[in-house]
Amino acid sequence: PVFGSDLFKGEFSKETFTGFNPDYQLAIGDQVHLQIWGALQFSETLAIDNQGNLFIPEAGPLRVQGMRNAELIPALKRKVSEKFINNVEVYANLTTAQPVKVFVGGNVRYPGLYAGHAADNLLYFLDKAGGIDGQSGSFLDISHKRGGEVLRAINLYDFLLEGNLPARQFADGDVLFVARRKFSLTVDGQVHKPHQYEFEDNPIPGESLLKLVHPLPSATHLLVRREKSGQSKTQYIPLQEIGNHTFSPGDELSLISESLPQSIGVEVTGEHIGPTRIILPYPATLQDALDQLQPGPRSNTSAIGLYRRAIAARQRTMLQESLDNLERKILTARSSTAEETQIRANEAEMLLKFIERARDTKPKGQVILTNPEVNSNIDLEDGDTIHIPKLSNLVLVHGEILYPNAQVYKPSASIKQYIENAGGFTANADPKQVLIVHPDGSIDNSSTGGFPGSKMAGGASGKLDPGDEILVLPKADVKSLQIAKDLTEILYHIAVSTKVVLDL
Repeated sequence: PVFGSDLFKGEFSKETFTGFNPDYQLAIGDQVHLQIWGALQFSETLAIDNQGNLFIPEAGPLRVQGMRNAELIPALKRKVSEKFINNVEVYANLTTAQPVKVFVGGNVRYPGLYAGHAADNLLYFLDKAGGIDGQSGSFLDISHKRGGEVLRAINLYDFLLEGNLPARQFADGDVLFVARRKFSLTVDGQVHKPHQYEFEDNPIPGESLLKLVHPLPSATHLLVRREKSGQSKTQYIPLQEIGNHTFSPGDELSLISESLPQSIGVEVTGEHIGPTRIILPYPATLQDALDQLQPGPRSNTSAIGLYRRAIAARQRTMLQESLDNLERKILTARSSTAEETQIRANEAEMLLKFIERARDTKPKGQVILTNPEVNSNIDLEDGDTIHIPKLSNLVLVHGEILYPNAQVYKPSASIKQYIENAGGFTANADPKQVLIVHPDGSIDNSSTGGFPGSKMAGGASGKLDPGDEILVLPKADVKSLQIAKDLTEILYHIAVSTKVVLDL
């Protein structure tokens, strides 16, 4: 995104400025509440008249046009003291600034004439015009004009980076003009804010780049990708040497960390009596972590699970791609009759709601540890989680079941019997999609006819063990065979990656 593009999400246009600005210059039409007490009693809101005066009872007119707000009360006191020497006090407060209309033009979303007050800030009027156009507008070159002359030049980076936004006032017919964007380049990687940044200079000095992008402490090098004369060029620069280089508009810069970590942190959850965080020297294997675990008397050490953020992110990406593909097929499906059109419309509404819910699911990123000889040599990554499940003598039955519950494990009971003891299938269940989730995270795909010892899909054994879960998936009851196939795959993907059954 363009640096500063979020600025106008603050809805400045909904808040007019009502605070005290000592430098505000009073103008014709402003409203001032005047209070006098003592020898003279007076309390009223007065308007500055067309001659620029406030008319004070018993004291006469006082010219205030162009006077700073901070000077108003002292001037009123001097004026009143000309008539009343003693026993008179004066207080005044600017209640309403002069209404004005300001032209906003240039590279904003909706150029036009916008109403406000003289004391309103330039962000108020820019927001009224929809904000700066992120594709073409400049955050560095904004002009406040009056009568064709530039009163001031505004650089919004001063506000975004330093919080500096001088309070200035507007007059009727003033112009705010946003120039075209100057020179920009893209910065990502090991920085606090990956953005497209704008610069006034071309070429762009390395010192200016560093001041603006704020690299993370882990950054060590800068990778520069540049297109010039139809040819690509790449540079690799140590971070401490960036000040000796300049960069061109359109360059793509990535700040990279080349330093190897000295240690990694692994979180430990579940049934154990040791610390919840293990710090290991880099590199480290799963066996290194297992050697430091302190299982308790109820720990199921044969079903330890490993969870990784990178895998969770990849699972989420794959799920989002599948959902995008399903959404396209739903929205582009054609019908041959009016009746079929209505059926597809109802189906589409249901499926689109399902897609919206499915996008919020969070894959766990589990690494299935099925081979003890190989498991111990798995390299750990910083942020991995090792989960130790608790020994259990229960079997959990859920999903498309009438009465989801947990049942005491019976060696002689079949999958079918567990399901029947939970009330059987719902009307929306798919009897061909019954999953058995083992404590170690591995999954078998079964059918309701499976009994202990029978073979199931993929050649897995149908034998249930204590601590297993039975998940019954919903059926993809839609007219299109292709959409039904895709939907079934997505339901399976969600169940496998999240251990949750999402119904339609």
